[in-house]
Amino acid sequence: MSSFDSENIDDSILFSLKNDFPSEHKPLFNDLPLLHEEFEVFFVAAGEVSWFIENEMHGAEPGSLIIFNNREVHKLHIRSNKRFERAKLLFRPDLARSFEVFGCDLLSCFVDRPKGKGNIRRLSAQQSMDIMKLFDKMGQACASAAPEAKLRKVVAFLEILMFTNRVFGADDGGEEGEGGPGLRGPLASVLDYVDDNLAGDLSLETIGQKCGISLYHLCRIFKKETGSTLHNYILYKRVAEAQRLLGEGWKPGQVSAMCGFGAMSRFVAAFRKVTGTSPSAFAKRKSV
Repeated sequence: MSSFDSENIDDSILFSLKNDFPSEHKPLFNDLPLLHEEFEVFFVAAGEVSWFIENEMHGAEPGSLIIFNNREVHKLHIRSNKRFERAKLLFRPDLARSFEVFGCDLLSCFVDRPKGKGNIRRLSAQQSMDIMKLFDKMGQACASAAPEAKLRKVVAFLEILMFTNRVFGADDGGEEGEGGPGLRGPLASVLDYVDDNLAGDLSLETIGQKCGISLYHLCRIFKKETGSTLHNYILYKRVAEAQRLLGEGWKPGQVSAMCGFGAMSRFVAAFRKVTGTSPSAFAKRKSV
């Protein structure tokens, strides 16, 4: 069990709420995919949204609880102008590991499943009320300046993780909230091709030729269905694969070639853009 560092709680637990209407002048989300070192718990309280996770699109109706680990490329897609309300918790996995006591693994639901699978659960009405009460406790702790505020924040964090593991671990712990629009037609074959050729030529022209779809149509439907660009999706998928390989001990120069970046300078720039750090620094941190 790793040691618990009380001084870094505010950096290790990041919590936010959103309740707003999307519009042209006030976008509610970034068009880039997400890939971050923190694990994530996301709850949809209201709105019409989908999650693009790895290479699949999943519906997330109000009452959906969604989780991500730090190797899953994901992207929120808001599908209408209706009010959007959500709660989001980001946390460093090492913090959760420091509380692995009495045989309780707080990260099991995040890591004990195939990547990009089983990310969503549709909660019952009672479960939705329960998780919102926990998020309210977290919000109050984050806003408080009282001496015990950090302790209250940790307690709320642990309660949220225990609740999340119960929901995802129970056979009857809520429906699989993974219905929705899906990715139709040529997009499915495009994403399969990207997954199978991360080390090869993934120019949009090549993908279009291999999958039998015009470049214009490919870019247009990908943006429409996911809210992001295919170029950015490929970049984040390659960086996610690079993180995995670096974590396994491969050298940055080897990883650059294995993930299709070509020149080392291009790999470093792309990796830093997505993760905020260099491949060498990432590998060094993982080896400690």
